[in-house]
Amino acid sequence: MIDLHGDISIPFLKKSRFTGSFQGMRYQLQKFEKVVGEATEETPAKTELQIRAIIWPEPFNFEVTPEEKKHSQDFPFTTDGIWEAVAWLNAEHEAVHY
Repeated sequence: MIDLHGDISIPFLKKSRFTGSFQGMRYQLQKFEKVVGEATEETPAKTELQIRAIIWPEPFNFEVTPEEKKHSQDFPFTTDGIWEAVAWLNAEHEAVHY
């Protein structure tokens, strides 16, 4: 089971992505800016920060793995969002969706 308590935080994700692997599954958590509103002539499009969790099979790194082998899910950019992402990683690993 993936347990990242004490290893990851919102301040860390603001500056960098977090990568890891677990029993044949590689994963990455990163800050992602999602567009939530349309732009108008007066205002730019509204965005909100989210955490994007991405998984793919070993042995290759993120950059050389084909896009069709990657799966992702977005979560709120909060501490609770981190734990939701970790729960999703564990569920995907258990279901062998990588």
